[in-house]
Amino acid sequence: MNTVTKPLWSYDVQKTEQWLTDQAKVGYHLKELHRFKRGFTFEKGNPKDVTYRIGYDKIKPATLSNTMRNDGWEKVTQSGKWYIIANERPQAEVNTSTSRDAIIMRNNFIFYAFMAILIYITGATLANVALITTATIASDGNVEVVESPLWIITYTAAALTTAFYVFMVYSVWKIKKTNKALSNENSTTHTLEEKSLAEVNEKQLKREDILIKRRKFGWMYSPDKLEKWLEQMAAEGNRLHRISKLGTTFYFRKGEPQHIKYSADYQNLSNDTYFEIHRQAGWKDEFSSKGALQKWTIWSKEYEEGETPPALYSDKTHKLKQAKKVALSYTVLFLPLVLMYLFIASVNIGYMFRKEEAWTLHDTNTIMFFICILVFGTFITKTWMYYFRLRRA
Repeated sequence: MNTVTKPLWSYDVQKTEQWLTDQAKVGYHLKELHRFKRGFTFEKGNPKDVTYRIGYDKIKPATLSNTMRNDGWEKVTQSGKWYIIANERPQAEVNTSTSRDAIIMRNNFIFYAFMAILIYITGATLANVALITTATIASDGNVEVVESPLWIITYTAAALTTAFYVFMVYSVWKIKKTNKALSNENSTTHTLEEKSLAEVNEKQLKREDILIKRRKFGWMYSPDKLEKWLEQMAAEGNRLHRISKLGTTFYFRKGEPQHIKYSADYQNLSNDTYFEIHRQAGWKDEFSSKGALQKWTIWSKEYEEGETPPALYSDKTHKLKQAKKVALSYTVLFLPLVLMYLFIASVNIGYMFRKEEAWTLHDTNTIMFFICILVFGTFITKTWMYYFRLRRA
């Protein structure tokens, strides 16, 4: 028996699966997974071609469906909610696999937790730097450093905090990359030829003045207004053609007036099941944001004149609950920044009126802080206005 430790194996399950397959090819076959020790135990044997898949399931112990068993899958080991299955059939003959939804949701939870910690540490660091800078400027650069036998504690804490910060930055980047790869496993991709053809057709439509472009910045803070605008454009004969990757540019094709219902839906965690349910109900996803903190999807569904406009959700209170979730999410995201900038600006404003020098870079920074307060405060206000509009309705 041989045990190999891989501390961050769960950050990239696809790479870990390929590593397990490579181990089997040289005669080391997986026997046990150690969740807390972050290790894998192998047994030496004959080289084999084995396909491994890693799953995550809240139900313990995880069980395989009859379909997967008939397809050649067998569970090798399980530790906690993690389990690993193997298949000795040729990959071309394997038609089933494990679902990635649970792993993506787990990764997203870690992603959001690390992002919150990163924002807090970054904000605290910027606040301290601003205070030190202000104090230095106010004292005309005369700063006295007091020696202390406890500096070793400060340096050690600073080194550990820096290392932890770098680790979280790496974790956020790696998890985002892994989730994108997992989400794209079963998705269909366009060939380069199809993409080039679409670009040529779009340029032709622009030359013929059939394709028009409009920009909408910050629509996610007032999604109900975006929905009404898109529906009005469709009623005027401008059907939505596509939305840019950033979600700020909207392309429309001129044509006959149509009755189309649009719905901007906010989801903290979305997966393939979420999209499949709405697609089966006749909805078309026009846009889906790629950001980790803003999971917006714009849906559309055409209906005939005289029909009741369709609703994305049958529960009439869902839209109000969603609006409250949007307001709370953006408040949690922007309010700490507003308070931090407000504190820094309030400290700096007194110095601006006390100093005798002309306009300095320090004054420009203070004005920038007030602009940030205004911008982020506007975002928070717009989301709560959106919530109260729906509640009144």
